[in-house]
Parts: sequence; structure tokens; C-alpha cells
Amino acid sequence: MKIALCTISYRHHLRSFDDLLSYALAEQFDALDVWGVHAKHLQDDEILRLREHAIEVSMLSHYLSFDAPLSVLLEQTKALSRLGQRIGTRRIRIFAGNKSSQQLTEPERVRLVYQLQGVCKVLDKSKQLLLIEIHPNTAADTIESTERLVREVNHPACRLNFDVLHVVESGADPVTAYRRLEPVIEHLHLKSIARTDQFEVFNPANVYAAGGTRDGMVPLFDGIIDYERFFEELKQALTLKTASLEWFGDSPDEQLKTDCRKVRDVLEKSQLQFM
Repeated sequence: MKIALCTISYRHHLRSFDDLLSYALAEQFDALDVWGVHAKHLQDDEILRLREHAIEVSMLSHYLSFDAPLSVLLEQTKALSRLGQRIGTRRIRIFAGNKSSQQLTEPERVRLVYQLQGVCKVLDKSKQLLLIEIHPNTAADTIESTERLVREVNHPACRLNFDVLHVVESGADPVTAYRRLEPVIEHLHLKSIARTDQFEVFNPANVYAAGGTRDGMVPLFDGIIDYERFFEELKQALTLKTASLEWFGDSPDEQLKTDCRKVRDVLEKSQLQFM
């Protein structure tokens, strides 16, 4: 399994992209999961240096406005497609709207599916993939709704970003859920939390706020998710996947470095047992 560094971990840090690239290379990350805000501001020389190094861009993580008219949504999609091509990735990650599956009326769901089909058609022209993230307060907030959504969109460019924490937040077992959704999983996000009553710390309004609380954000193997079991039971399925370490707390350099090494150690242990 390849391990990617999420640049969104540095959303509140004065950090040049060159410095971030040097850090990722020094810590032997395989890829970068580039936040759209960062991607938009990359200069040509930074893109060139990125291409010169043995590190790939696994995904462009950004958002689309499903409340906007379809013409606006498709223009946003075209802009994201061009941005993805510029930084060298075919995976474009978005959230499926801003309403939970339980809040969506059937007409709203039909409209969302139609919009997602349009987005997939745009990206497919450039041989890119749309990755819907499993995330609360979206149409992909439960395994059942996510599975239904992919089936309804019914396009080969429609895939999933499997966020392990949000799967647990939905009440599902991550190993069982992964096996159920495996045919359409393209990428993973890895993070954890100290207690089950702290999921709200990852609400976008809190995470993106410089003064938001970070209480409950813990290292990957110190939280409520049994990642050792996750990697052990899914070692074969994860072999060709890329998983991003998503850290929203303080001291991202130290924490990402530590989690990256521990993930590699656990994966190596699992692989040796498998052999």
C-alpha cells in the first residue's frame, strides 16, 4: 500500500510547497494528496519540481457546489479537471452535496444523481475519476446510501474515497464495509479520534477554522479504530491502494512522520505473516 501525505494538514501553516515536498521525500511518503486551495496556487516551477521527484500526486481533494445551477457545476468540474491534469493526477475527490441521506427528499436525490452523472461525464473525457468521499452530512454518509448512490450514478468514472473514521462514525465496521464496497474503492483517508462522542471535531466548520478545537484528535493507533486489525484483515485488498494520512491537529510534521512509520511497520508485519 502506498502512503500519501495530505497537504490540507498544513492549511494553517506558513509552509512553502517546496519545503513540504522536501519533507514528504525525506520521510519517504509515496504520494501527495493535494488540497485544491493549495493546488490552485502552485507556480509552474513548483509543478516542475514535483514532476522531477519520485513522488506522485495521488489525488486532488476539493469540493463542488451542488446547490448551483448545472451549468455552473459543470464549469467548476472542468476547472477541477484542468487543475488535476496540471498537477498530474486523475483522481478528483469531492463531497456528495451538503445534506445527509436521511434529509434528502427523493426529488433532491434524483437531482444529485443527475448532477453526479454530468460530473462523471466531464471527467471521463480526460480519463479522470470522480471520488465521492464517505462523509457525514452528505448523501454518502452511510454504507447503504453510498452503495445506492454509486449504483444510481452508474458510471465507470464514479469511485469512492474510503474514509475509515467516517465509516466508523456511520456505525459500520470498517473491515466489513471495505469488503462490501471494495469494487469501487479507489483511495483511502486515515485518521482517528479518542472517543466516540468526539466525532464533531472533524466537522468542516471546526476543522477549517484556525481557532477550532482539536480536542480528541489523536495519533492513528491511539484512537477508537483498530487499525492493526484493519490492515491485517485487508492486507491483500490494500496492496495496490493509496491511503492518505489526514492529520488536523498540532505539530503535523512530527505526527505525520510517526504515523507513517507505524503504518509501514504494521503493514510489513502483516505482509511477513501473509508470506
